[in-house]
Amino acid sequence: MLSRTAEGLFWMGRYIERMENVARLLDAGQRLESLPKDPTQDYNEWSSIVVASGASGTFPTALEDADVAAVSDHLIRDISNPSSITSCIEAARMNAKAVRNAITAEVWEAVNDTRLQLHEHLRVEKDRENLSYFLDWVRNQGGLALGKIENTMLRDDGFRFIELGKWFERADATARLLDVKYHVLLPEATDVGGGIDYLQWVQILRAANSAVAFRHLYSRVVDPQGVVDLLVLNEKSPRSLMTAMAEIATLSDKLASELPIQQKLASDARNAEATLRNTSVDAIFEHGLHDWLTDFIAATNLRAQATSAAFGFGVDYPPATKETVQ
Repeated sequence: MLSRTAEGLFWMGRYIERMENVARLLDAGQRLESLPKDPTQDYNEWSSIVVASGASGTFPTALEDADVAAVSDHLIRDISNPSSITSCIEAARMNAKAVRNAITAEVWEAVNDTRLQLHEHLRVEKDRENLSYFLDWVRNQGGLALGKIENTMLRDDGFRFIELGKWFERADATARLLDVKYHVLLPEATDVGGGIDYLQWVQILRAANSAVAFRHLYSRVVDPQGVVDLLVLNEKSPRSLMTAMAEIATLSDKLASELPIQQKLASDARNAEATLRNTSVDAIFEHGLHDWLTDFIAATNLRAQATSAAFGFGVDYPPATKETVQ
């Protein structure tokens, strides 16, 4: 496969997944904003959403001034933000158009129709009800496009490059969503395990569409250790870091040729998967959840950049430095 075709498929997969994950972050912000607040604590859930999205560098005002209107506008409409929903949809369509011969008509129609419908949605002012409706639409369109990819494309290298992009993006996004809780909303020690702490973890689960899964898998009240086990280490969860890393390792193996750089990439992916499998919830909390997630995000982005280099296409993602995730 030509490297430019592989690049277009990889980034189409990433941008489709990213638009859905930005919607999940905004949904988390709405859910956390609606919770009761402790008047003795000074925190801003919307600044945490900006930080977790990696958009601190493009956000037009000071983080302490972040509110639902400013953050929603930046993460939905602002084309100066490469991770805004508008930017993601435009980029997904641009990449899909460039690789029309490598995708099915159904996949192209799903991506192209999303872009056409977007402009109608952007004409509507985003009060709380309209914002919720819009975020549901984005998630549904992302699911539709990924479903068309799953159900209509041959299981060849083209499909694998799309999936590889999707799983890199999902690993990054799940880690960022988890980090929302601990970056700005970290409670005082006396509040850990309390009512507000519990409600915040429940809303993180709901934003990840994982609240029902938690009830099925764990016979206990929602707690930080259970949430981290589900969204980091539990391979039964389609949004867990473990699931993403296992898929990345498998796809890297299947895509690797005899070139040493690609063989090393596949070996490194298998080693990263094995390391995560040998990690425990206790070890993550002993390290510090925020620090562990920060390291994971940086390592995942470096691995994505190495994937781009190994297969001969460019890098189109914020630098994998801790400044982008802290």
